Amino acid sequence: KRILIIGLLFCLGGFLAICKVLAELSQSHLNLNFAVFMLPVGIGLLRGKLRSQKWAGFWIILGYIFCALLVVLVMVSPGNAHASWFGTELRGSRAIPYVLLMSVVFAVALNAMHKLLYSAKAKAYFNRTSEQNAPPDAS
Repeated sequence: KRILIIGLLFCLGGFLAICKVLAELSQSHLNLNFAVFMLPVGIGLLRGKLRSQKWAGFWIILGYIFCALLVVLVMVSPGNAHASWFGTELRGSRAIPYVLLMSVVFAVALNAMHKLLYSAKAKAYFNRTSEQNAPPDAS
């Protein structure tokens, strides 16, 4: 179940990135969004591919870096902080608590995904499916 949820989240992230790229393209803007590669990672997770587990770990680490970078940027330049909260635009010092809160929430979610993705049950799942997909022994 844990891999199903994480795989679906990766598929959703990749699908939304593709939709955004297509929407920008329809307005004659070229948007290179590397998050589109989350879709094949999600599909690989759903199929139990060990390589996709490693790529998912890469994306999770990128998410951690993004959260840390966001916090640093808000602290270095608080006047440039910007947040949208339920349709209300917040700027400057009023936006800082929301930006920090969302960074922490996102980092906690990434941590949960990371722990679930590399738990003993998940490792057993990926090892089992890797063994099933391995070519037969030639000896």
